[in-house]
Amino acid sequence: METLLTPDKGLIIWTIVSFAVLVLLLGKVAWKPLIQALKDREDGIRKAIDDASSARRSADQIKAQYEQELAAAQGKAAGFISQAQAEAQKLREQMLKETEAEARRITEQTKRQLEEEKSKLSRELRQEVAGLSIRVAEKLLRHSVNAKEQEALVQGFLKDLEKEPHN
Repeated sequence: METLLTPDKGLIIWTIVSFAVLVLLLGKVAWKPLIQALKDREDGIRKAIDDASSARRSADQIKAQYEQELAAAQGKAAGFISQAQAEAQKLREQMLKETEAEARRITEQTKRQLEEEKSKLSRELRQEVAGLSIRVAEKLLRHSVNAKEQEALVQGFLKDLEKEPHN
């Protein structure tokens, strides 16, 4: 058992040599590509982070531009609404003025027609009164007046009435 616990010097040297060769071989063959792969992976991750950051800045710029355009569009829409309301108010006022003018015109026309009707009725009433007056006077005088004399009397009576002041 003692031989198991005391190693052979040749075995130790060969183990150290084989370990050194293995380390050199792994360093050339496995560690360099492994370290290069890790470095490439790290560079890829950094590039992806930079691209994401750049995309985020670009998205923020597009968002800001969109918000500006939206605010401008809302301002334009508010301007259009304000202009439409102003035009509607002007149109309403114009229509109101036209309606008032039409109402005044109709009122004046109606007043003229009423005055004409009043004058016409007054003339007819005067003629009727004159005719009745002549008939009454004829009966009172028991004298018959012919149609020409009656018409002349009526015309004279009407002229006298027109000269008198009206009530």
